[in-house]
Amino acid sequence: MSGRWIEREPMYLSFDVYNCAYCGKNVPRHVWLEDIDGDDVPFCAPEVADIHLRTRLRDDPTTRSPDTDLGLTEQLRMVRQNCKALRRD
Repeated sequence: MSGRWIEREPMYLSFDVYNCAYCGKNVPRHVWLEDIDGDDVPFCAPEVADIHLRTRLRDDPTTRSPDTDLGLTEQLRMVRQNCKALRRD
């Protein structure tokens, strides 16, 4: 992974909004930016970015590969486990 954490200004000073590219949740303060095809793509956690990178080829209908190592249930479990916005702590 070639990403990095950034810390945003508090919401009342910042008008830009970051949503996780995988789960869609608003990421309020600490954003993981992953370099994908030359663009910084925001995620809520590096683990969620890893899930996105491992599954994005499978989701692209032009490059569908039958030997993906993660099924949909496993993807959802990992997102719930790693996404800070979905935790029930």
